[in-house]
Amino acid sequence: MEWECYVSLGANLGDRERALRQALEWLHGSDGMELCRVSGFFETAPWGKLDQPPFVNAAAKLRTEMEPLELLETCQRIEKDLGRVRHEHWGARTMDIDLLHIPNVSMDTEQLHLPHPHMLERAFVLVPLAEIASGLEIAGKTVKEHLVACRDTGEVTSCPGSPMDISLKIIACVDEREGLGKEGKLLFRLPEDMAFFRQQTWGGTVIMGRRTMESLGKPLDGRRNIVLSRQGMQREGFTACRSLEELWQILFQSPDENTYVIGGGEIYRQFLPYCREAFVTRVAADGRADVFLSGLDEFSLRGCRGSVDAATGYEMSFCHYIRGGSGDGDFQE
Repeated sequence: MEWECYVSLGANLGDRERALRQALEWLHGSDGMELCRVSGFFETAPWGKLDQPPFVNAAAKLRTEMEPLELLETCQRIEKDLGRVRHEHWGARTMDIDLLHIPNVSMDTEQLHLPHPHMLERAFVLVPLAEIASGLEIAGKTVKEHLVACRDTGEVTSCPGSPMDISLKIIACVDEREGLGKEGKLLFRLPEDMAFFRQQTWGGTVIMGRRTMESLGKPLDGRRNIVLSRQGMQREGFTACRSLEELWQILFQSPDENTYVIGGGEIYRQFLPYCREAFVTRVAADGRADVFLSGLDEFSLRGCRGSVDAATGYEMSFCHYIRGGSGDGDFQE
């Protein structure tokens, strides 16, 4: 069975923002777990025990095959790997991951309480959660309604450091079954789609994996080319990153509003939770793909333009998606 789960993340020791980014990456990389939505980062005063540094908090939506207690164990393991030691209740910590809510699941055990018993009293939980799921119903009201009614007067201030600050987009071409490629190659090379790709990405930044870099042979002209590969591939015209954190640092230091993730399949999977927009060319054909695009159910279709590729006769649609959907929204008080 697959569960939809909402979690809260917080840290107030060390490099707080980096710790949150690492926790999100490890959650997404855990077997049987998919990161779906991520909020911005918010700095908040400590709650409960006041003589400690301020926290940076965030919220995330996960999709997982883990049972709730197994998910709790995974979160606690990530906390430990990031240096958390449980010395005192509500004390300072390098990482805190709380399970907030799993729709249609109620638990009251020694290990886990769902929904989280204090979440509706804490602005530092509700503000990030409202950013990704304002319409989510908990205890008979939406998160938006709970936030409006919340009596917590602690200040919750937006702060930099979230991957969502980068305004990433994906651009891809898929067949009628969401297929991306077969045997390491693209399914289609349609002149009209290639012209669209060039127009959209020109003058911006493109992010790719090693195989996509190798298939290109050379950097795309007129664009900053970044390749993410643990092997640290060094090629002229490409900026190589060995880790996701290294890539985030490059994008934070030199931001570009025109930043696109261009493939391949694993790179799309890794970055899609952090993307705000998606440009997907849909081709009305079955390419017999072995790699597929997934995760667009977290996006809403903004517009679609039909066309026929003059060179091949393929019918296709140029579709523009934006982050959001039923129950989501950038809610502000």
